[in-house]
Amino acid sequence: VALELFRKDAEVTMVIRELKLKDSIKYWVKPDIENRIKEGSIKAFFNSSIKEIKEEEVDIITPIGELALKNDFVFAMTGYHPDFTFLIKNKLKMIGKGENLEPEFDPETFETTRKGIFIAGVVCGGMDTGKWFIENSIAHSKNIFDCIESRISAKLNI
Repeated sequence: VALELFRKDAEVTMVIRELKLKDSIKYWVKPDIENRIKEGSIKAFFNSSIKEIKEEEVDIITPIGELALKNDFVFAMTGYHPDFTFLIKNKLKMIGKGENLEPEFDPETFETTRKGIFIAGVVCGGMDTGKWFIENSIAHSKNIFDCIESRISAKLNI
């Protein structure tokens, strides 16, 4: 969103809780954001947090102290973290722990450990949300439908 706003001539300031941009940012977007920050086109406050959002300013806490930033609009872009409640409730096998937690599935068919239940897209990467995106997971559906089609064909002896 920061890059899109920047490209529409908005003055963009990012307040980032971490010391650096996360590695989970899309690999083709991250260098662009880093370069805009480096050249000063997009301002960034790292290792910082929002204290208060007011009508015309945002108060932030930075390593050098508190700052008040004038603003017109605030976009809370918190990133995507998967919710595995549905998968666990339906007894799908999860592997790994913490940041390495992910659903177990066949990488060819995207079928989970429960026959007939498939997953696709970002959720396939589990907590590693930088592994799959809309752009590189679009083919998951073809694999899934090919698997289903072959099962139907086998059942019907086609």
